[in-house]
Order: sequence, then C-alpha cells, then structure tokens
Amino acid sequence: MTATFRPRHLSVSSVGLYLRCGAAYKARYIDRLVTPNTAPQAWGTAFHKALEALHRGEDAELAWLTAWNAAASGFAISGQPFGPGKAHGLELLELFRERGLADVQGEPERKFVLPFPSGNIPVPLLGFIDLNAPETRHYRDYKTSGSNFWTQTKVDLEPQKEAYGWAYQQINKHRAERALWVIANTKKPAIDVYETVPSPDGFRLFEKQAEAAWNGITAGKFDGCGTCDICAPKPARVPAEGEPSFAWEQSV
Repeated sequence: MTATFRPRHLSVSSVGLYLRCGAAYKARYIDRLVTPNTAPQAWGTAFHKALEALHRGEDAELAWLTAWNAAASGFAISGQPFGPGKAHGLELLELFRERGLADVQGEPERKFVLPFPSGNIPVPLLGFIDLNAPETRHYRDYKTSGSNFWTQTKVDLEPQKEAYGWAYQQINKHRAERALWVIANTKKPAIDVYETVPSPDGFRLFEKQAEAAWNGITAGKFDGCGTCDICAPKPARVPAEGEPSFAWEQSV
C-alpha cells in the first residue's frame, strides 16, 4: 500500500497548482521532477533581489548587477540567451524611485507560517509578503512581466490578495487598507501599479479552496488537466552537437 502524502504546509501557489492540475502538483511536490528555470523567471528573481536590497537600505544597483551576472552566467553555459540586459533593470530601479515607491518604510520578504482558522486543515499556510508596510497599512507584491497579463481585474480576483491580506492582519493586528501589485515591465522601461483592497470575507473562499486541495492531495487524487506541459508534453528538443543537455534545478 502506498503511503499517503501529507505536505508539511500549503501555499497559495501549491493550492492553485493542485486545483488547476493534480498531475502537475504530483510532478512538482511528490515526484520532485526538476523543472527548467526559464530566462524570464531568472530575470524576475534577480530584479526581486534588487528591490529587496533597496528596501533594506542596501545598494540596490549592486544587488541587481550581482544577481543579473550570476543568472546570465548560468544560461551562458548552456548557450541560452538571457535578457533583457543590465541597463534595463537599472532603468526600472530609477523609475521605481521616481514613482515614489522606494519612499516607504517596511519589511521586505516577510515570511509567515500561520494555522488555518477553520481547523479543517492540519498544516499551516506558508508565504512571503514582498513588502509588509504596517506604518502605511498596506502590503505589496512585486512581479515582472513582458506582456499584458496583469490587469486591474486580474489583480482584484487574485486569491493571493485575500490570503496575504489575512496574513497581514494576523501579523500586524490590523487590516490592510490596501494592497499594491507593482509590475515591472521587461519589454520597456515602465512600472504599472494596481491598487486593490482585500475583502473581509475573501479569505474564507480561499480557505475553502485550500480544504478542497488538501482533501484531494491526502486522498491521492491527482487527475490531470489534459492541456498543461505535464499532461501534454511538447516533444523534447534534441541538443545540437556539443551542446550540454541538462536542466537547471528550481527550488520547490
């Protein structure tokens, strides 16, 4: 008999992944399959490190250049292009300051591990608030994107908005008056800011979704969606002669 898998915690991303595709959840969290880190993901991680340094009062430009160089070197080994260049990130940091987004006191990368209030899920909710700013009664989430994926409607409907709004309240003992989704554009020097408000009842809906995910995971139900890369993988590209054939590990 196969032992029941019980994750040590849930997160907004793990709940969302399970509800989208149980097979993809199993591949990532149970089978621990290595997923190649894409250039846009690596670029976003590097820029995120720069913003974290900025909010800690450190040299954001140095943090950006160091992180960009490290990521670019990794992709260069496999012959993959990496971009946009360092200058684009520096432009975005300057724009971030010009928009007044740096003039806020707060705690970057605020980790939380909190029990679900219903008691129906025996493991905690884990997450990281990109910027916890209780003095101005708000929190932020930072994203990078080269498309029109993020809109006001998309942000307003984000489960993360409700889950992190609840976590903010547990940490700071007051409700967040607003949340900011700050989107750095990887195609042009532009930063979009979407303001939204966590709803008092929004977390209850997310908790119901988390319960459904927990029940399905512990019951061993990992049905596929039929459309994602796990369920309908694309044919593998054959490496050119002399080209390394491997995937970069990505943390889970």
